[in-house]
Amino acid sequence: MKKALFTLIALAFSVVSYAQLIANKTDKKVTFGLDLFSDFQLAPSDNWDPRGFNQGVSFALTYNFPLGESTKHTVSVGVGMSSHNYFSYTRITDPYQSTFEYKNYRDVEGFKRYKVNPTYAEVPLELRFRIKDAVKIGVGFKVGINISTKTRYVGPGDGITLENSDVTINEKYLNISNMERMAYSATLRIGWKWVSAYAAYQLSPVFAVGHEAPVFHPLSVGLTFAPF
Repeated sequence: MKKALFTLIALAFSVVSYAQLIANKTDKKVTFGLDLFSDFQLAPSDNWDPRGFNQGVSFALTYNFPLGESTKHTVSVGVGMSSHNYFSYTRITDPYQSTFEYKNYRDVEGFKRYKVNPTYAEVPLELRFRIKDAVKIGVGFKVGINISTKTRYVGPGDGITLENSDVTINEKYLNISNMERMAYSATLRIGWKWVSAYAAYQLSPVFAVGHEAPVFHPLSVGLTFAPF
């Protein structure tokens, strides 16, 4: 995980450098932003036992329209993508079923990880303000459409009981069902020059309501790297 995080940070700096060149050529009308964040589950769900840290990544390319006669303040709209990793000690045993069934692995020896990984294509909209050219504030909203969802489980195989399952398996499911098709999130950024603190609260649930699915609305907290 440390290697992957280091790779993402290195990618962020290289992308921001290239994006700065694009912004200069377009008189800063085009912005590329990269978000590195963790998702947090604020309210408990009876059938979902989440891990504390859930790393994710998103990016967006936006066009900045001047807000009135000011060139410091803009209305920005664009396109982007986000990928979330919801890690849990609870495993959905067969995510293709119309009704989910679960097993909890928190105290099971040999359990490595279980995650649900949805990916969204998104349209972000933001009001962006500059204070003395260095302090940046962005308040916005984004709409996403789920384009794929995967699950991955690494841990003991399914024996008669979990305790006597001594075989480690690596199990993946692609394009699982029972996910909300659309995602709606409110966003906030406060930063200095090209680095900002980032937060997004998803107003819509991750899983479709019903089907014995977990019910939670994640809060994403992290950093944005962008020359806007």
